This record gives sequence, structure tokens and C-alpha cells, in this order.
Amino acid sequence: MRTTFGSLNIANSGLFASRKALDITSHNIANANTEGYSRQILKQRASMPIWGDTRGIMGTGVETYNIERIRNEYLDKKYWNQSRALGEWQIKQQNLENLESIFNEPSNTGLRQVIDEFFLALDELSKKTGDSTRRIAVVETANTLASSINRNGNEIIRAIRETNEEVKSKVDEINSLASQIAILNKQIFNMELGDSKANDLRDQRNVLIDKLSKIIDINVSITKDKNDNEFLSIDIGGITLVDHVDYDELSYVEEDVAGITDLGAGKMAKVVWKGLESQAVKITAGELKGLLDIRDGNGQGLNYRGLPYYLDKLNEFARDFSNKINEIHRKGIDFNGAAGGNFFHVPDDDPDKINCLTFAVSGALLANPDLIAASSDFGGESNNENLKELIALKDKIDMFGSTKGTPDDFIKALLSSLAVDAQQADRMSINSQILIADTDNRRMSVSGVLMDEEMGNMVKFTQAYNAAARMITTLDAILDTTINRLGMAGR
Repeated sequence: MRTTFGSLNIANSGLFASRKALDITSHNIANANTEGYSRQILKQRASMPIWGDTRGIMGTGVETYNIERIRNEYLDKKYWNQSRALGEWQIKQQNLENLESIFNEPSNTGLRQVIDEFFLALDELSKKTGDSTRRIAVVETANTLASSINRNGNEIIRAIRETNEEVKSKVDEINSLASQIAILNKQIFNMELGDSKANDLRDQRNVLIDKLSKIIDINVSITKDKNDNEFLSIDIGGITLVDHVDYDELSYVEEDVAGITDLGAGKMAKVVWKGLESQAVKITAGELKGLLDIRDGNGQGLNYRGLPYYLDKLNEFARDFSNKINEIHRKGIDFNGAAGGNFFHVPDDDPDKINCLTFAVSGALLANPDLIAASSDFGGESNNENLKELIALKDKIDMFGSTKGTPDDFIKALLSSLAVDAQQADRMSINSQILIADTDNRRMSVSGVLMDEEMGNMVKFTQAYNAAARMITTLDAILDTTINRLGMAGR
């Protein structure tokens, strides 16, 4: 049988439920622009009924039993899978665009232009081999060519060095994110032991996982024990990074890399598991994958064409070009009637040591342009037969070991490869952005705070609160009449 104050308790339960719903609505509105925030709703149900004084069951009001965080785990996992592809291709796009800026083609200062200017200076000298001004022009254009090769080489090496530092930075960032996720796991577990939901902490954890998924490919799994407690774990390549409240760390060991370290780029960082330096981390996607491909890709076999590939090509051009010029120049006779020497510098008299950094005009030739061997060994010192052979190299198609074509063809092929790689990275980056934007929009449509909806909820819950309050006022008046006024007649 209902107590005297039963109706008052029913109205009171509605009052508190509406007030709590208003608090949650206020929380949603306050966090509408908070990164990663998921809107929350109050779950409520009719409280346990009782048998009434008439046939049937009488309701006892409303009770709230949960604050639900609106989130779609499927969309989260889809976002994480797409995020790693976006991270990888954005890194490649940025670095390849920077490489295109280094070569700066086509332009008046690009390699193709300075190569043309060098052969043009040789052609002008061939018209008047005794002209000192034209001899100086040949040396200066050759020096400009060498300086351009040197500059491009130094810029690529600097880019490799900077990429290597960024690899180290990403390793540190992964460790920091893993630590923060493990801490949040512990806080969430402790808070939810009492049947509560740590919704805001879960949002913070999701934001961290979003960031981690862009850096490296991860697999996130959630398991539950018999008491329905959740345990989140994250693995990389099948090896656990975060295991609930525990986490492992990545590290790196520095190694010499032939053709990179010896050119001044320093030791390269190999990403390993901390404490297991022999265990390399399996990295298949993400920003870290993009950085490693750019830093290490030499284009051999199935390897990516990263900075080392273009550095090797520049080394090949400098080595083969200078060796061929030197070979012909040594056959000629200079302005003083002496046998020609090396036109370009040969470090330690070893032609194999010529690269994009050591490529330079011979010091003797820089000091004395008369040493240009314009004449052939069968003519007088004023003829131009040797110069003609040097000039013919401009159209020679077998100057280079790995690439058929003229010097201009070699550079065009190099730039064509770079353009293809840059276009692929740009296309993949754009496609990844479209995919992840679509997934993020779908996530936001589920989890995001819609102000119009919240304003509607605010009005609804305010009216419910006012109605419950009005009911309490009405019941109070009824009780006042019942207790204080009934039976007053005749007094």
C-alpha cells in the first residue's frame, strides 16, 4: 500500500532526474569544442513498482542508473587504420616536396641549366682557344656546376640527418603516449570499480590513441574479466606496447650506414624494443614508416626511393661525369704545350672517391685557366680538336654506368623519378585525407555535440524539472490541507 508521502517521493525522483539530465546537458555544451569529447546522455528507467491499494501495480517514480558515453568502437578502429596510412604518406609528401625544392627544376639555377652553360662555354672557347676570357668562363661555369652538385648533395645529406633526428623524436613520442595511456587505463579501472563510468578519461585515452595510430601501425584490443572489468592493450607488430596498466618502451641503436654516415650524415637510428636491442620493431605504416622509407630508401630491389636513392644518383653523376671529362682532358695539350691533367679533382688519385661532395674543379685549373687542354695530341697548341671531343660528351649516351643517355638525359631521368614519387605521395596523401575525413565526420555525427540538439534537451529537461517542482508544490498543498485543515469545521 502506498505511503502517505508516496506521491511526493515520485515527484522528487523526477525533480532530481531532470536536474541530473540538465547537468549532463550543461557538460556537453561546455565541451562542444573539446578535442575528442563524446557527448553523454543520462540513462533512466522507472523505479521498482509496488502493489497498490487497487488491483494492479503502482509506479514509484524514476531512477537514473548510468551516464552513457556515445561512441562507436567500429568507427574508432576504422579511423586508427586509416590514420596510419595518412601519417605515412603525409611524411613522404612533405619530404619529397622539400627534395623537389632542393633540385629546383626547371629554373635558371638548376642542374640542367648549369650543365648547358658549361658545354656552351666549351663551345665558345673552341671558336678561339687562345682567348683567356673564354678560358676563365669555362673554369667558372665548371666551378658553378660543381658548386651546384655540392649544394644539392649537402642539402640531401642535411635532410637525411634531420629525418634521422625526427625518427628519434617519434620514438620518444610513442613512449610518452604509451605511458599516458597506461596511466589512464589505471585511473579508468579504479574509477569504474564502483559501477561508475569514467567517460571523460576514456575520451582522453581515445585522443592519445588517435595520435599514436598516426605515428605507427597499432592493434588495439579490449577484453573483459568475469566481473565485466575492461582491459585495454595495444600491440605493434604482434608485440605488446601497452598491457592495461603496464607498458614497454621503444628505443634505438645508432649504426653506421655506408654511403650515408661517411658523407657526414652521422649514424642512423635503428628502432628496437628497449632492453632487446637485437629485436627490431616491425613497422609497416604510420609517420615512422614514412620517415624510415625517406631516410633509408635506396631504391634497390623493392626498397622505396628515398633520399639515399637520389643521393646515390647524384654521386653517380658526379663520378661518371668527372671521370669521362678527365679521361678526354688528359689526352689533350694545354695552352703552354704541356699534356693535359685532370679537369676535375680526383681525391687521393682514386676516381671511385669522387661523389657529390668531393666533385670539384682541379685546383691547378682554378689557379691557371691556361691549363685547359684544348688541343689534340696530334695538332698544334692552337687547335680545338680536344675541345670538340669534350663538347661531344654533351650528346654521348653511354657516359654513365647504370643509365643510358646524355648528361641532360641523366638529370631528366632523375627528376622524372622524383616527380613520379612526389605525385604518388601527393595522390596517396589526398586520398587518405578524404577517407579519414569521411570516417571522422561519421564519428562526429555519432559522438559530437550538436548544439541544436543540446538546446532542445535543455528546454525539455527544464520543463520536466519545472513540472516536477510544480507537482511537489501541489502535493505540499494537498498535504497541508489534509493535515492542517481537515476536521476544522465547528471549531
